[in-house]
Amino acid sequence: METRRNWGRIALITVLAVSLFGNAVTLGAVMKIRANRIALAGEGAEITRFPRPLRRSLNTALRDNAASLRPGLRRLAEARRTMVETGTARPFDREATEAAIAAFRAEAAAVLVELEPILLDTLEREARE
Repeated sequence: METRRNWGRIALITVLAVSLFGNAVTLGAVMKIRANRIALAGEGAEITRFPRPLRRSLNTALRDNAASLRPGLRRLAEARRTMVETGTARPFDREATEAAIAAFRAEAAAVLVELEPILLDTLEREARE
Protein backbone atom coordinates (compact mmCIF):
# COMPACT_ATOMS: atom_id res chain seq x y z
CA MET A 1 0.00 0.00 0.00
CA GLU A 2 1.35 3.40 -1.00
CA THR A 3 1.61 6.14 1.63
CA ARG A 4 0.09 9.37 0.49
CA ARG A 5 1.60 12.60 1.79
CA ASN A 6 -0.55 15.56 2.55
CA TRP A 7 1.76 18.45 1.64
CA GLY A 8 -0.68 21.03 2.99
CA ARG A 9 -0.56 19.52 6.47
CA ILE A 10 3.21 19.15 6.31
CA ALA A 11 3.54 22.82 5.34
CA LEU A 12 1.15 23.86 8.11
CA ILE A 13 3.05 21.85 10.72
CA THR A 14 6.35 23.30 9.46
CA VAL A 15 5.01 26.85 9.70
CA LEU A 16 3.70 26.11 13.20
CA ALA A 17 7.08 24.71 14.26
CA VAL A 18 8.94 27.73 12.84
CA SER A 19 6.48 30.06 14.57
CA LEU A 20 6.94 28.31 17.91
CA PHE A 21 10.71 28.44 17.48
CA GLY A 22 10.51 32.18 16.70
CA ASN A 23 8.36 32.77 19.77
CA ALA A 24 10.83 30.84 21.94
CA VAL A 25 13.77 32.86 20.59
CA THR A 26 11.91 36.13 21.16
CA LEU A 27 10.91 35.13 24.67
CA GLY A 28 14.51 34.16 25.42
CA ALA A 29 15.77 37.52 24.17
CA VAL A 30 13.23 39.42 26.25
CA MET A 31 14.13 37.42 29.34
CA LYS A 32 17.85 38.02 28.74
CA ILE A 33 17.33 41.77 28.36
CA ARG A 34 15.22 41.84 31.52
CA ALA A 35 17.83 39.82 33.43
CA ASN A 36 20.57 42.23 32.31
CA ARG A 37 18.48 45.24 33.35
CA ILE A 38 17.88 43.69 36.78
CA ALA A 39 21.57 42.83 37.13
CA LEU A 40 22.56 46.43 36.35
CA ALA A 41 19.81 48.41 38.06
CA GLY A 42 18.75 46.01 40.79
CA GLU A 43 15.56 44.15 41.53
CA GLY A 44 12.48 46.35 41.43
CA ALA A 45 14.14 49.12 39.45
CA GLU A 46 11.81 50.50 36.84
CA ILE A 47 12.56 52.17 33.57
CA THR A 48 10.89 55.57 33.71
CA ARG A 49 9.49 56.83 30.44
CA PHE A 50 7.61 59.85 29.28
CA PRO A 51 3.98 59.16 28.38
CA ARG A 52 3.49 57.92 24.80
CA PRO A 53 2.01 61.19 23.40
CA LEU A 54 4.93 63.15 24.83
CA ARG A 55 7.42 60.64 23.41
CA ARG A 56 5.83 61.15 20.00
CA SER A 57 6.25 64.91 20.35
CA LEU A 58 9.87 64.47 21.41
CA ASN A 59 10.55 62.18 18.45
CA THR A 60 9.02 64.75 16.12
CA ALA A 61 11.16 67.50 17.66
CA LEU A 62 14.29 65.37 17.24
CA ARG A 63 13.45 64.68 13.59
CA ASP A 64 12.79 68.39 13.04
CA ASN A 65 16.23 69.20 14.48
CA ALA A 66 18.08 66.29 12.88
CA ALA A 67 20.22 68.52 10.69
CA SER A 68 21.62 70.42 13.66
CA LEU A 69 22.03 67.27 15.80
CA ARG A 70 23.63 65.09 13.13
CA PRO A 71 27.20 66.53 13.32
CA GLY A 72 27.36 66.03 17.10
CA LEU A 73 25.96 62.52 16.83
CA ARG A 74 28.53 61.69 14.15
CA ARG A 75 31.33 63.00 16.36
CA LEU A 76 29.94 60.90 19.22
CA ALA A 77 29.84 57.79 17.01
CA GLU A 78 33.41 58.44 15.88
CA ALA A 79 34.55 58.91 19.49
CA ARG A 80 32.86 55.64 20.42
CA ARG A 81 34.52 53.85 17.51
CA THR A 82 37.90 55.23 18.59
CA MET A 83 37.26 54.22 22.20
CA VAL A 84 36.38 50.64 21.18
CA GLU A 85 39.33 50.34 18.80
CA THR A 86 41.74 51.73 21.39
CA GLY A 87 40.34 49.53 24.15
CA THR A 88 40.61 46.36 22.07
CA ALA A 89 44.02 47.09 20.53
CA ARG A 90 46.89 44.82 21.49
CA PRO A 91 49.05 45.50 23.34
CA PHE A 92 46.60 47.26 25.61
CA ASP A 93 47.48 50.91 26.27
CA ARG A 94 45.70 52.09 29.40
CA GLU A 95 46.56 55.78 28.97
CA ALA A 96 45.36 55.85 25.36
CA THR A 97 42.16 54.06 26.36
CA GLU A 98 41.56 56.52 29.22
CA ALA A 99 42.05 59.40 26.76
CA ALA A 100 39.62 57.81 24.29
CA ILE A 101 37.05 57.31 27.06
CA ALA A 102 37.46 60.95 28.13
CA ALA A 103 36.97 62.10 24.52
CA PHE A 104 33.85 59.94 24.24
CA ARG A 105 32.52 61.35 27.52
CA ALA A 106 33.14 64.91 26.28
CA GLU A 107 31.30 64.24 23.00
CA ALA A 108 28.40 62.62 24.89
CA ALA A 109 28.16 65.69 27.14
CA ALA A 110 28.22 67.97 24.08
CA VAL A 111 25.36 66.02 22.49
CA LEU A 112 23.36 66.26 25.72
CA VAL A 113 23.92 70.02 25.76
CA GLU A 114 22.55 70.19 22.19
CA LEU A 115 19.57 68.01 23.13
CA GLU A 116 18.64 69.91 26.28
CA PRO A 117 16.93 72.94 24.68
CA ILE A 118 14.99 70.68 22.31
CA LEU A 119 13.80 68.58 25.24
CA LEU A 120 12.95 71.59 27.40
CA ASP A 121 11.13 73.43 24.59
CA THR A 122 9.07 70.34 23.82
CA LEU A 123 8.23 69.71 27.47
CA GLU A 124 7.25 73.34 27.94
CA ARG A 125 5.09 73.38 24.80
CA GLU A 126 3.35 70.14 25.81
CA ALA A 127 2.72 71.45 29.34
CA ARG A 128 0.87 74.48 27.92
CA GLU A 129 -1.42 72.34 25.77
